Amino acid sequence: MQFIVLILLALTASVTHAEIRRVPNEYPTIQAAILAAQDQHDTVLVYEGTYVENIDFRGRSIVVGSLFVMDGDIAHIPNTIIDGSQPAHSDTGSVVRIISGEDSTTALIGFTITGGTGTKFRDQSDHLWYVEGGGVIIENSDPLIAFNMIVNNEATRRPAGTQSAGGGGIRYGYCSPKIHNNVILNNSGLYGGGIVSFFADGDIQHNVIANNDGGQAYGGGGLWIGGTGHSTTLINNTIGGNESFLTGGGIRLFAGVLNGHSNIVWGNQANSGTDQIGGTAGNIHIDYSCVEGNLGGTGNFSEYPEFGNQQLSIDPLSPCTNTGNPASEWNDSDGTRNDVGCYGGPGAHEFSIFGYAVWIPPVATIEFTPDTLIRTIVIENTGTAALQFDSIAYAVGEFSLLNVSVTSGIRPFSSGTMVLESYPLGDVPLIDTLLVYHNAQYSPWPAAIPFFGIGTDADENRALPTDFALHPAYPNPFNPSTTIAFALPSEQFVNITVHDIQGREVAQLVNGRLSAGEHVVEWNANSFASGTYFATMRAGKWQAQTKLTLLK
Repeated sequence: MQFIVLILLALTASVTHAEIRRVPNEYPTIQAAILAAQDQHDTVLVYEGTYVENIDFRGRSIVVGSLFVMDGDIAHIPNTIIDGSQPAHSDTGSVVRIISGEDSTTALIGFTITGGTGTKFRDQSDHLWYVEGGGVIIENSDPLIAFNMIVNNEATRRPAGTQSAGGGGIRYGYCSPKIHNNVILNNSGLYGGGIVSFFADGDIQHNVIANNDGGQAYGGGGLWIGGTGHSTTLINNTIGGNESFLTGGGIRLFAGVLNGHSNIVWGNQANSGTDQIGGTAGNIHIDYSCVEGNLGGTGNFSEYPEFGNQQLSIDPLSPCTNTGNPASEWNDSDGTRNDVGCYGGPGAHEFSIFGYAVWIPPVATIEFTPDTLIRTIVIENTGTAALQFDSIAYAVGEFSLLNVSVTSGIRPFSSGTMVLESYPLGDVPLIDTLLVYHNAQYSPWPAAIPFFGIGTDADENRALPTDFALHPAYPNPFNPSTTIAFALPSEQFVNITVHDIQGREVAQLVNGRLSAGEHVVEWNANSFASGTYFATMRAGKWQAQTKLTLLK
């Protein structure tokens, strides 16, 4: 609570003409209150609600805060929302702009900042145009950005004449801001999906930087740092689950120096280069940190942090407990040695509820054979909360498989398994879809996992179908693959085609002579648009059709 006490003291200080300007009680919008505020005097106090606006401090070194600055109650943060999704002009799509020389008495505290798309501006160094700072853009200013949830913003637009786009959550340049105690989550940028630091000396402490993505331009899924002659300080942050197309899934040091201690950097991914921290090794000075993949250096280690089920907290027996910077000034609030990660060290604070499990179900059909009756699916949770499985059912049969077992409670940035064991394959083909009910966000619910199996042809006593049949596709709706099963009572020339809703043929699945029996064909519609399709089967004079629904 030390930080909150300082805020309260600042608010009640005896400044001659200081005022608290309340929104919406006295001013209808946050921007109206900012324009009425006196530089270095006033506080704009914003009550709970959703404010659809894009605000600009306009050179005023003031505090703009939610009711959190008054009582320290984190419940105000998710309930005080600045939604920047409807800017007056697309070139000024940042939710918050602090770009006019505001000094270190400036602060943005206690909000959910969302819906931003970045500001187009000309960089003062290379004189090229960029779109940056989806959530917050800072230029030539030294504000405190604290206790905010900066979520679901992006800086990915590249209008004509622009060089690139970056800093989905925050972009700061040519300044020395303090970025403390924020949750920077699920933002996107062509570089620096979470944060871009450019020719700046940033102080980044006690933040969660997670599940941000991008990096197609210069890398850096979570944090991108550039600027020769400048340094960035990272203290007690948790940086995880970020993804980059180029190097530095967690952090990309493009130029400058990176200094830090007591950070967790885990579960980040890069399509090329380094997953966790990319850059010139001689300029990366990290100690007493948990970094996946053995960074090396004083006090660093690479053991799973033992995250809790939510909030990226750590268990008491975590390898991150009491293993941070050993200097006494960095001790935790209870006087024990610094814990590694965002909850350790002086200044750490509880976060508002954030995050969710993330799971990408398999799209391929699971196939069983007489020789392979057990299949194992690896389940990876790349989210910030534990992945739970509620129940598993079948689309058709009540007992399609002999046994299904799944790891539940899969913690953030870790993996488990789903083991499927089939009955011995006999006369009747195994064709069904497993329906998996789970708590993952942005995944199909339930997740549909199609499976099938056909017994060996060596079984001469196996009964043949007595009639033609075209079975419904499973799964259906589907994305992007579905399985179509059909039966032939005798050897036939079979043609199966797929047509769109306008009757145009888009795929041919089967065109040839097949033996009598049960057959299965798969259609992968990855390159097709969502919509309704029809699969038509012709076998001799027999014809049938089934409807397919592709949902992406």
